[in-house]
Amino acid sequence: MNLLAESRKNDLNLWNNELHVLSDENNYSKELIFNVDNSSLRIPTSTRGVVAYPADERAGFKKTAERMQNATLVAGIAADGFSLPSVVLWKSANLPKELETQLTLSLDIWPNTNSWMDITAFKKYVLTVLLPDIIDRRKRILKESHRFLLLLDSHSSRADPTVWRQFKEAEIDVVTFVPHTTHISQRLDRGVFAVLKSELSNNYSSPSSTSSSSKRTAVADVLPQALHTAFIPSVIKKAFINSGVLSNGSGSVLMKLPQSSHYSIPSYPHCFDFFGKEITKEKLLDEWDEYNEKHKMKIEEIEEKEKEIEKEQLPLEK
Repeated sequence: MNLLAESRKNDLNLWNNELHVLSDENNYSKELIFNVDNSSLRIPTSTRGVVAYPADERAGFKKTAERMQNATLVAGIAADGFSLPSVVLWKSANLPKELETQLTLSLDIWPNTNSWMDITAFKKYVLTVLLPDIIDRRKRILKESHRFLLLLDSHSSRADPTVWRQFKEAEIDVVTFVPHTTHISQRLDRGVFAVLKSELSNNYSSPSSTSSSSKRTAVADVLPQALHTAFIPSVIKKAFINSGVLSNGSGSVLMKLPQSSHYSIPSYPHCFDFFGKEITKEKLLDEWDEYNEKHKMKIEEIEEKEKEIEKEQLPLEK
């Protein structure tokens, strides 16, 4: 078991207990308990091969296979087995023709300046897809007066309190997971994404051509069926059970962790502490706003560095 998670056992117990208190207060129905996360869609290449030791060890060039262009899937699932429309972030100036046929009511593909989730892409997703669909679902199942619970990790792309104020106004409670424990507590990580990546790897066939167009076509050929298999209700429900959060299995899941660990938890000195908390509380949101105002220059500096790192990744497709 991951040492970081081991050292977080006490935090997990406290977090789980507080979540149960929140759940008892608001009586969330399964239809209104959601988890949202994102995952890389880069299909790993085969690792089979041989190791060769060069006779001449002088400096030179090493020829390696080109890495597959990354793409990021953004998804949302509910405890009753329901799934929201998924979005794929594709690093491209425009939507490639090879991917146009994949656009459906359950899948959208957004050309993006980079293929990784950032604060701009996440804000677009939650305000144009997640929030409207949550409100719509509440109406369709005739539970407009019921509160909604959203669980998500505390990735830096989530660090915009203006977004969560809108969720608060819509009576949606948002709780972040304890850092370094999402492989235990996050539903999408506890089955759905594993099934998705297994389906992609098992069914993907490397094209004979190395062109970007050929690779996109190869991915597009296997993506729909992989998504269908990963997001069937039985897989989603099992993922919720495996996470142990707000289910009868919470005790057994936490019991798998040792009582203690000497591992030192990393600190996050340059960002507001919204980790493992209910981030739609008015008090926390006010403190978050004050922090951002006080550290505005430092935050902008960090964001600029992140943009520079992203520019150094794979070039934008034409």
